[in-house]
Amino acid sequence: MIAIISGASSGIGREFAYQLDSMGYDELWLIARRADRLEALAGELRTPAKILGLDLCYDKSYDIIKDELAKAKLKIGILINSAGIGVNDYFDKTSLIDLDSMVDLNIKATTRLIKLSLSHMADESVIINVASVAGFIPQPKFSTYAASKAYIISLTRSLNRELKPQGIHVTALCPNPVDTEFGDTHKKGIKKYATEDLGKLVTRALLNSRKTDLITTHGPAKLMFIVSKIIPHSFIMWIEKMLGMY
Repeated sequence: MIAIISGASSGIGREFAYQLDSMGYDELWLIARRADRLEALAGELRTPAKILGLDLCYDKSYDIIKDELAKAKLKIGILINSAGIGVNDYFDKTSLIDLDSMVDLNIKATTRLIKLSLSHMADESVIINVASVAGFIPQPKFSTYAASKAYIISLTRSLNRELKPQGIHVTALCPNPVDTEFGDTHKKGIKKYATEDLGKLVTRALLNSRKTDLITTHGPAKLMFIVSKIIPHSFIMWIEKMLGMY
């Protein structure tokens, strides 16, 4: 079977590649914009890797993926949608290019990769969409990123219900900031005290991917999920203001 990982050149995606390398897949398909990093990663893996150095903000990338899937002789056992970008700034100070990139990569890329992969998924296969604790509530100064992750959570939970009859499990991984080059840029204020361990995060995600449609692996993330269900979001945002988060 095939394991497909977007955003595999760094961070959470790369850690998924490392851990899936020992799980018996026939091929790992590594997708990211930085092909040189994918080549370096492939050199560290025992499982044969297909390098797809593609920018998922461009439509032509999906034509290439569609063609590769059509030629593949193996079914997809797991799809990891880890590609993402976040800009921590006020909306009116964020460039249109950055706003478009967040929508294209965080929302459209995940949606399209799921759509392209569905007809190639094996029985009892898994889709893990990397969301964020930021998707639980609106977040001023992080508004577009948080909104994009809220979309991923909602899409994931509904698709898990839709696709159960086909034997496909879909779950959203919702971490706090992680020790990665992406997460490090967002560990500000109170967030710096809620950092997740990357290896443990991915291990637990893989263990629980068939059990639930939403995975939190860290105490503060679990607490935020509960709080977001019982306390009005307007009050939570007021608290965030008092804590200097925006």
